[in-house]
Amino acid sequence: MIASTLILVSVTLSPAERYIESNQSYEAGDFLHAIEGYEEVVRLSRNADVYYNLGNSYFQVRKLGEAVANYRRARHLRPRDGDVQHNLAFLRNYRVDRIGSVSSPITQLLSNGFHYFSLYEASILTTFLFLLGSFLIFLFILYRKRSLAYGFIVGGVVCTYFFITWQVWMNEVRSVPAVVVVTEAAALSGPGEDYKEVFIIHDGAEVKIKEERGGYILIQIPGGI
Repeated sequence: MIASTLILVSVTLSPAERYIESNQSYEAGDFLHAIEGYEEVVRLSRNADVYYNLGNSYFQVRKLGEAVANYRRARHLRPRDGDVQHNLAFLRNYRVDRIGSVSSPITQLLSNGFHYFSLYEASILTTFLFLLGSFLIFLFILYRKRSLAYGFIVGGVVCTYFFITWQVWMNEVRSVPAVVVVTEAAALSGPGEDYKEVFIIHDGAEVKIKEERGGYILIQIPGGI
């Protein structure tokens, strides 16, 4: 007599297969299953396409804060993506709180200019141009050619632009940005329920975390303190 043993085998999909499956769930209107799949993929790999699709999925289930957060992550990796920019701008106007939604044309122009390249691109190009400039100085000292001096000046200007872009992104990272992901939250004047309620902040609002104390978080709103 032969004993028969049943063995259960857990089949794990690769990130690429999970991504395709999540896209299919999204197209079928099963947004919760799509979110589950996309979240699994981004835990393994940071990818602008996945963050973008995750933002779309969260918007479909009306979780604006989660959508904004993922559009921001996609923009951080691929700032020139027109779809990411459009959806992020749309959500910022769609949410209840409009804090930080309006800026002057000059401010917006500067922001766009110093966010055209990603943090990774800016850091690589800054390093490359700095090394190139150092090499041009070395050649100029040896040969005293005016063309080398012009090349150094032009390269220095471009290197400065990429360095500023790099620092703008780094300042954003260091400022600890955050997005409200609950329907609404009460902002108090201090770390405790006994403090006065100052205002109500809603899903999708973008803030900066300044400090955490006793289970409470001190936040800064755009243009505020």
